[in-house]
Amino acid sequence: MKKIVKLLAVNLVFGFCLAFPEVIFAHTLWLNVSDYSPEFSPEKGAETNVYFGWGHHYPVDDFLSQDRLEEFSLITPDGGEEKLKPNPGGFLATRISLKKGGGYIVSAVRKPGFYTMHIDKGKIHHKLGSKTGLKKVILSIYSRQYAKALVNVADAEDDSFSKPVGHKLEIVPLENPFKIHGCGGHFLKIKVLFDGKPARFCKVYATYAGFSTGEDFAYATSTNSEGIAKIRIIHWGQWLIKVNKRLPAPEDLKDKCNELSYTATLTFEIP
Repeated sequence: MKKIVKLLAVNLVFGFCLAFPEVIFAHTLWLNVSDYSPEFSPEKGAETNVYFGWGHHYPVDDFLSQDRLEEFSLITPDGGEEKLKPNPGGFLATRISLKKGGGYIVSAVRKPGFYTMHIDKGKIHHKLGSKTGLKKVILSIYSRQYAKALVNVADAEDDSFSKPVGHKLEIVPLENPFKIHGCGGHFLKIKVLFDGKPARFCKVYATYAGFSTGEDFAYATSTNSEGIAKIRIIHWGQWLIKVNKRLPAPEDLKDKCNELSYTATLTFEIP
C-alpha cells in the first residue's frame, strides 16, 4: 500500500512539473532601483542605487551570487555602454552615477546553467546540472536570464527606453512609463523580442510592489503577431514585467537537457 501511495505521489509531482515547470524550480532575476527618478543637477548630475532581485517574491527575496553574473552594465542616453562592477555582499547593491539628463537602462545577464529533476530510489532529487548519466528524468532545462531597469533622469525623452540592448529575449517599452499614470485608465505598450525578432503570442506577466507577498501577478496578457502587448497600469509605484520563452533542446544539447528556457524582466516606476 505504501508503495502505491508513493507511486501516486511521484506521478502527481511529475504531472505538475510538466504542466508548471517554471513554478517548481525557476528563480527569476530582476533589478531593483532605490530611486528610479533621482534628483538631477547640472553640476553634480544624479546618483542612485541598483540592487539585484533573485527568487520568487518581488521586490525582495533571495541573494544572487556575484560569480553567477555574466554582464552588468549601464546604457547611457546616447547609446553608450558603461560596464558596472557589482558591490559584493547582500543584494549586490551598486551605486551608479548619471552625469546628464535622459533615459538610462541598467542591464544584467546571468550566466547560463542547467537544472534537472530526477527520481532515484523513489525520491525526487534536484540537480544544478545537466541530465547526463541520470535515469528517470522529470525535467531538465538549460536556462538563460536577462534583466533591465529603466532610470529617468531630468525627464527623459519619450523614445529614450525604446532601443533594444541586444538580449536574446528582451522586453522593449514602446512608450515612456514615467509619463503614464497609475489610475487604471492607461496602458503601457511593449514589444518582446527573441533573437531580435518579434516574439509572437508570448505570455506576458506584470505586477507592482505590494500587490502580493507570493508569486501572484497583477496582470497577464500575450503578445500579438507583431510581438506587441499592452499592459494596463492599475497602480502607482514600482513595476516588474516578466516574459518566458521555452524551446525543445536542439540536437547538440539533447543529451544534456530536454528544454531551453529564456526569461526576461523589465522594472520601472510609475510616478
